[in-house]
Amino acid sequence: MIALISMASLVIGNDIRNAVEVKTPSGWVRGYEEKVDKDVMYKFLKIPFAKPPVGKLRFQKPQPIENWENVLGTTEVSPGCPQWYFPLPGFDTIQPEEDCLYLNVYVPGKISKDRNLSVMVWIHGGGFMYGAASQYDPGMLVSQGDVIVVTISYRLGLFGFLTMNDPVAPGNYGLWDMIVALRWVQNNIAAFGGNSNSVTIFGESAGGMAVSLLTLIPLAEGLFHRAISQSGVVSNFAISKRDSEKKTLDLLLERTNCKGNGNVAEIVQCLQEIPVFNLTYAVTVADLQNPLNMSFEPGCFVPNVDGELIKENLVYHKSPNDEAYRFFRTVDFMSGTLDGEGNMAYISMTPEIQEKFDFNVTEKLPLSVLCEMVAPGFVQQTAGNVPELSREVCDLYSTTEGSDAQSNKVCEFFADFAFVVPSNIILSIHAKDNTKASTFQYLITKKSPLPFAGEPPSWFKGAGHGDDLYLFFDFDINLTQEQEEKIKKGRSALSEAVIQYWTNFAKFG
Repeated sequence: MIALISMASLVIGNDIRNAVEVKTPSGWVRGYEEKVDKDVMYKFLKIPFAKPPVGKLRFQKPQPIENWENVLGTTEVSPGCPQWYFPLPGFDTIQPEEDCLYLNVYVPGKISKDRNLSVMVWIHGGGFMYGAASQYDPGMLVSQGDVIVVTISYRLGLFGFLTMNDPVAPGNYGLWDMIVALRWVQNNIAAFGGNSNSVTIFGESAGGMAVSLLTLIPLAEGLFHRAISQSGVVSNFAISKRDSEKKTLDLLLERTNCKGNGNVAEIVQCLQEIPVFNLTYAVTVADLQNPLNMSFEPGCFVPNVDGELIKENLVYHKSPNDEAYRFFRTVDFMSGTLDGEGNMAYISMTPEIQEKFDFNVTEKLPLSVLCEMVAPGFVQQTAGNVPELSREVCDLYSTTEGSDAQSNKVCEFFADFAFVVPSNIILSIHAKDNTKASTFQYLITKKSPLPFAGEPPSWFKGAGHGDDLYLFFDFDINLTQEQEEKIKKGRSALSEAVIQYWTNFAKFG
C-alpha cells in the first residue's frame, strides 16, 4: 500500500520542497522532492537495510533490519563505511561511520505503485576500500531514463573482507551486505513503484568487479535480472590469495595486540572491542604495496574464497558450460571499458619509482619501467617466475614511434591486464552459444571535461579510468561556474545517449 501522508512545503536551504511518505513492508519512509532540469525526482535517503554492524556484529554477516514504527528518512546523505581518506572527487564529502548499512532510493516523477518502473541498483567502486553511496547523485539517470535508481553502501577494507579462513570469521561481509541490500530491494521496491522482476545491478571499477562476482554467486540468483560491469570484472585483483591474506592478518594482529592464543573466536572478540578508527588505520594502503615495484597485495581487503559465497577461484579457467557460470549466463550482461584505462599506470608511479628509473611522469613513461618492473611483476603474480614471458610482454608493448607513443604503450599494457582482457574474457564466456540471455560490449573514448583522476600529463591519450562516471552522475564537489559550464557542455549529447543505452538495457535487455 502507498500513502501520501502530506505534500507540505519544506524549506531546505533556499529551496522549497514537497515531502512524501511511503509505507513499505519494512516501515514508513519519507522522501523529498527535488527538481532535475524540468522534471521532478523524489529522494529517499538513509534507509537502513541491515542492523548496524557494530559491536558483536562487526566481522559478521549482516543481520536483516527489523521492521520499524517511526517514519524514517532524512534530507542528509547517508554515512560512508569506515575507510582511509582518498583525494578524488566526492571523497572529501564522505562521513565515515561504522553504522553505515544504508541505501538511497531515487524515483522519477510521482510515487505510484502502478508505475512498475525498472530498477537499477548502483554498487560504487573504490578498490573495495573506498567510496560511498552518497557520492553519487543519479538525478540525470533517473529523470532522463525514467527508472528508479538505488545506491547502496557496503562494508569496505578490513571491515568488509577480513578473513581468518574459519567459520567464525569467513570474510566477504561486504558481499553479504550487497546481497542483503538486494533482498531489501526485492521486498520493498514495489512500494515506490518499482518492478522487483526488472532489477539491474551496475557498478564501476571495484563496483563492476562486485557486479560480476554477484552473477557468479548462486545465492544471489533471483535478486536481479541484468548486470552491467563498467571498467571492472572478476579478475586476479578481485579475489585474494591465501599468502597475502596471512600477511595482512599477521600484521593486523601484531599492531592490535589481538594475537591471543590462536583461538579465532577470542581474536575476533578482541578486534570487535577496538575503537573503529583505530582499527581502520591499523593497516594502511602503504602496508599493501611496494613503492619500488608497483606490486600490490590487497590481502584481507578484497573478496576471498570462503567456501560459501565463493566456492573456488572464479578467474575464468573453465568452459562456458561449467556449472560455475550457470546463473551468470541466464542474466543479460553488459561490460566495457574506456580507451584510456591505463591512466592508472601513471597515477601509480611513485616518486621512488621515478627516481629509480630516472624519469618524470609528467614528461614520459619509459620502456624500462615496463620491461624491468611492471611486466615482471605482473608475470610473477599470474604465472610465476617466467622471464621469457616478461620479455614477450616487453616486446609486444614497445614502439619506435617516439616517447609519447611509448608512454601510452606502457599505459596500454596496464589497461589490458587490469581491465580490457578480463572484460573481453568474461564477455566471451557469457556470449558463447548463449540462447538464454543477451551480451553487450561498449567502448567509451570521449574524455571527461574534468577528468576524474585529475588532469593527465600532456602525452596521455584517451578517456581515463572513471571518466564515464560523469555521464551518469553528479558529484558533491565544489566547482567554479566555469567548470560547471564545461561539464554541462562536454557531456550533454553523449550523456543523453549513454543514459538511453543503459536504461534501455535495464528495461528490455
